[in-house]
Amino acid sequence: MNRSIRTHLLVLILTLLLAFSITTPAVAQGLVTGDTVPAGTVLDHDAILIGQNVSIDGTVNGNVFVLGNQVTVNGMVDGSLILIAQNASIGGTVTGGVYAAAMTLDLASPASIARDLDILTVSLTSGDQSIIGRDLYAIGLDSGLNGKVGRNLHTVIGPIQLYNGLMTLLGYDDLTIRLHFETPQPSASPSGSLPPAGRHARMQIAPPSNASNFDWGNWALNLLRNWAVLFAFSLLALWLLRKPLDRSGEPLHSHPWRTLGTGFVALVTTVLLIGVALLLAVLVFSIGLGLNYLGLWQLSLALWVTTYALLALALAAIWFFISYETKIIVIYIGVTWLSGRIFHQNEFWLKVLAMLAGTAVYVLLRSAPYVGWAFDVLFTAAGLGAAWIAYRDSRRKPEPLPIVKNVKTDEGAPAPRLKPKKVPAKAG
Repeated sequence: MNRSIRTHLLVLILTLLLAFSITTPAVAQGLVTGDTVPAGTVLDHDAILIGQNVSIDGTVNGNVFVLGNQVTVNGMVDGSLILIAQNASIGGTVTGGVYAAAMTLDLASPASIARDLDILTVSLTSGDQSIIGRDLYAIGLDSGLNGKVGRNLHTVIGPIQLYNGLMTLLGYDDLTIRLHFETPQPSASPSGSLPPAGRHARMQIAPPSNASNFDWGNWALNLLRNWAVLFAFSLLALWLLRKPLDRSGEPLHSHPWRTLGTGFVALVTTVLLIGVALLLAVLVFSIGLGLNYLGLWQLSLALWVTTYALLALALAAIWFFISYETKIIVIYIGVTWLSGRIFHQNEFWLKVLAMLAGTAVYVLLRSAPYVGWAFDVLFTAAGLGAAWIAYRDSRRKPEPLPIVKNVKTDEGAPAPRLKPKKVPAKAG
């Protein structure tokens, strides 16, 4: 998932959250026009359409927000379209961009979108005569793309690409399966019409690039950028979290192999939890559509905003911990042990210099061809295992010391020592 895809996905999420936030009862009274724009009807303002079955057959000269279970757009939207639905079909014209989240989205043959299509979906299909004027940004499980795209495809479609996106998010670029979409170049179009592109999007396995000239400057720049970010976070951790870092180092010192094994289990569990979070997001989306079906669209909006905000914060925290904090834990423990053996000192400035050298060594190991990903996995697993064992041990309550009751007072107190009795010696 490259930077442009992440940027457009962020724009899509922010746009949807903004649409949610402006849908207050006072504003909605002037914008909500029911669930239908009949053929021949012209609306010269923005519109919010909410209902079980929403259809636009007329013309809306403005931006449109649609929330419904079954949505059909066969008319014209002279602006942007924000769409949340279970099943949606666009067969009309949208002069702006389309930002959609739907179980299924179909672009019927006469559909025309002048700008970008940003879509989060399970299934995306397009007819032969459908047109997307600029770029397509899509995340989903299945697609049948037969229409025309004016510029580029930026898609994460299918289980393999979803796996690649997850591995890229966690920082394991070398573990991804290389795929690319191939689209023919757009041909010349008549004046005033949208530029057509290829007839069909094809997916195939892409062999690794065998470039003869290695770009050392770009490699060094990326290396410096990665090191600077990691070193900055390590300084913050050294300043604010020194005691937790010391506690996390105890399992690595006492039981390194057990800590590493625990870390591998925790890493697999974390990936599974991310999958569960994605399934939960789909489930919440379906529940919201069910509430909208019952006419409780205010509850569905509140449910989506609250749940997706919490999920986004949780996933961001997990990503940051796996990508940076686990490496910082291992580097801190390693350089602290090494500097203590060499210099026999525990000064703060010495730890800063050691962290500088340790982060540089890690970034160099991570950039090694073919084996860099192995170092990354080992550091991540060791850091995860150390953090988990330290957290588990900190939650355990210390066992109370046994108390011996006093024989005379019967209260909790140490038992007094009894002097041995003297045995008189027997007479001759």
